[in-house]
Amino acid sequence: MKILIPYLIKGNVLTVDELQQIIEPALSEIEEPLIGDLTYFSENARYETNSLQIVSIMEIGKNYYSMTYQFKWTIFNACLDINADELTKQSVAFQVKPDGLEFDIIDCFKGSASEEL
Repeated sequence: MKILIPYLIKGNVLTVDELQQIIEPALSEIEEPLIGDLTYFSENARYETNSLQIVSIMEIGKNYYSMTYQFKWTIFNACLDINADELTKQSVAFQVKPDGLEFDIIDCFKGSASEEL
């Protein structure tokens, strides 16, 4: 899935710090697709709101970058006596385009049995 953070680049070459300054205020717009469906960890896994943070941004090609980010999630299941807090790091690629930053986010969701068949 492609998600665009609008920003008028005007042909400028942006530094990693400038890219981070563009992305951070827009994290809430791309938060849900970046976190994805946590049910692949557990049916009881829950994202800890506002824990998404940029760890680093690296250039991987001309106008192509990789952003590593982290977020917290918890599992609570009283029946199984599980109460865990986890910190997960993941990466996403994005491209600097004239009209903004286009993120290429892979959909991670656990399908139902009928979807798997």
